[in-house]
Amino acid sequence: MRRVTDDRKGSPRRGPGPARAEERAAPPVASTGRVRRHPLLRRRRVVVGPHTVDVRGTFDPARPPVVLVHGIGMSGAYFLRLADELAVTRDVYALDLPGYGTTPKPRQPLSVAELGEAAAGAVAALGLSRPVLVGQSMGCQVVVDAVRDHPGLCSGYVLVGPTVDPDAPSRPAQGWRLLRDTLREPPRTNALVLRDYLRMGPLRYLRTTRSMVRDRIEEDIRGCTVPGLIVRGGRDPIAPHDWVRRLARAAPDARVVEIPGAPHNVQHTDPKELAAACAPFLDACRPARRPDGSA
Repeated sequence: MRRVTDDRKGSPRRGPGPARAEERAAPPVASTGRVRRHPLLRRRRVVVGPHTVDVRGTFDPARPPVVLVHGIGMSGAYFLRLADELAVTRDVYALDLPGYGTTPKPRQPLSVAELGEAAAGAVAALGLSRPVLVGQSMGCQVVVDAVRDHPGLCSGYVLVGPTVDPDAPSRPAQGWRLLRDTLREPPRTNALVLRDYLRMGPLRYLRTTRSMVRDRIEEDIRGCTVPGLIVRGGRDPIAPHDWVRRLARAAPDARVVEIPGAPHNVQHTDPKELAAACAPFLDACRPARRPDGSA
């Protein structure tokens, strides 16, 4: 059910990957209980500099870690269906970055670069060793900044529906694409998006869009030397076909996967298909085994 393009620049290579379970530090986190309707996940809060990040995760150090980074206005809630799929074989963490979801709001909304620092800080606070970072929409820009600015942070990255296409570099152009996508998303997804947008607030949202459209992911991704996978839904007007392939060609080592018929929020509408499409890449990012059988 997926199509992989041939315009890859290298294939995912095996890197150091996560450390053995006994080598990973116990995360300094405060537990806040289970996640309703998602029994494999627990809620915790970590401190990252002057901010806090709320996390829904499996907290299972015996498995390879994956960190999910949401887009503008959103929270880790729209990753939970994908998290359930990934949690069968992986240690999964869905973040609420500062000012999003259930986290306290900073005095001023954080820029893309500042959110990248918060995401990298959350990886450290959770005691994760070289996870795969997965971003969606503006979360792709956040992930790329974190990967570029923190060499050795991760073993690979996945960008799902990346923004911002240089062919639509303004807030009105992005708003028009968002409207078109809204008409393609199912009501359940739109309801979740609207709830999180209202929670963030319109003024904070608009101020963040200024940083989003000024950020140049197509330039920043040149500094991401670990393997990458770029994914789009086949009906995603926010991350069109040509833009995703141009972005992959700008990266040192990235390839493209497309989920036929899916809209922008493919992680919520088609979580099984997205998990299956990412599985070969995630497996390739696992650490190689040493002769003694350890990671």
